[in-house]
Amino acid sequence: MKISLRRHVRIAIALLTLAYSSPAMAQKVTTVPDLTGKQVLEQLANQGAGGVSGDSIAVATAVDVATMPFGTSSGGFEFKLDPATGLLARTTTSFGPSFVERALTAGEGKVSVGATFSSTNYDKLSDFSLSNLPLGSVTAASPIVSGTTTGNLKIKNQTLAISGAVGVTPKIDVGVVVPLVTVKLSGTSSFVNGNGVVGRFVETNNKFFGVGDIAALAKFRLLKFKGPDVPDPGGAAINVVMRLPTGDRDNLRGLGVTRTLGSFVISFGKGPLKPHGSVGFEYWNKAVDVPGEHLKNQFQFNGGVEIVAAPKLTILADVLGQRVLGAGPVELGAVPPVAGLGATAAQSLVFVDGSLNKLTFIPGLKVNLIGKMVLSLNALVTMSTNGLHAKVTPVAGLNLTK
Repeated sequence: MKISLRRHVRIAIALLTLAYSSPAMAQKVTTVPDLTGKQVLEQLANQGAGGVSGDSIAVATAVDVATMPFGTSSGGFEFKLDPATGLLARTTTSFGPSFVERALTAGEGKVSVGATFSSTNYDKLSDFSLSNLPLGSVTAASPIVSGTTTGNLKIKNQTLAISGAVGVTPKIDVGVVVPLVTVKLSGTSSFVNGNGVVGRFVETNNKFFGVGDIAALAKFRLLKFKGPDVPDPGGAAINVVMRLPTGDRDNLRGLGVTRTLGSFVISFGKGPLKPHGSVGFEYWNKAVDVPGEHLKNQFQFNGGVEIVAAPKLTILADVLGQRVLGAGPVELGAVPPVAGLGATAAQSLVFVDGSLNKLTFIPGLKVNLIGKMVLSLNALVTMSTNGLHAKVTPVAGLNLTK
């Protein structure tokens, strides 16, 4: 009740100011610094439509941040004990993929640590450009009440993912990934009423930093294809990733649900071209509510190839597909107008029936810098999507095997 009363008071004040404003004047409101990311977006949205667009944008941002692929925690060097010599022998000539898994395990007792950094500047939400984003409209008998809200937003996600993995047995690896997420939100929104008067102008520049959804990893190698031990002939494995709800959803860093992904992985190791692929299903322990709908569970599939270009250079090409079920994409739809304003209808950005689909092409390379340290350089190139997205996200990482 208190939140609803405050919202009605803010709207009433804005309408009174609008009534006495000249067409050349605009009210400027700077958002309060201690608001959450979700609250900031709700303030930017059309208040006559209840700020629903802000909630939809917040969920779309949190979904993309939380489901963006990590760099793999597997080390670039994989080893197996040679019983003839008693020494560890390297079991592959490539350094492995960057964002998807191969069936090969690290080797008992082998430890790898790494970090990847990605920077995403979002361009669009569904088919809407963030630089001219419709945030809602209200229809009313009075031209002072009726009008449209348009936003000019900049949303940036920077993630530093720190990872570690260890070979527990020759066939089992376990690991963890801790993402440190910074979401930067800036921009403006303006309300233009039926008389063409700008009556509400909101500006924001906020940053939200903290831990994202931590991942716990386990890979179980099921079989190894027949062939020589060096290089690895490939095989099949089961990969399990549990994402914990450690990221703050209201500050756009997580989804607030526990997610468990189980994938079947297959890879091949003969020759300089080493294909790999996987298919998996991610179960969410509860749904993520969005205006009018809910999101729950995800399918993932990927495929690609490692190309051994030189002893210290591996070239990579992967395609990653994701489908979040329950709702999507985001479109303009009818919502109940805020009562007491005299509005007869309202529109806002809402999730519709369907799913959030994303297909990403990931070219890259891995270079052995020195010793057992590997540098990875990649780009996440969006091929198709109906959610919040950027055209290209650059990613750089380092991995050390001990």
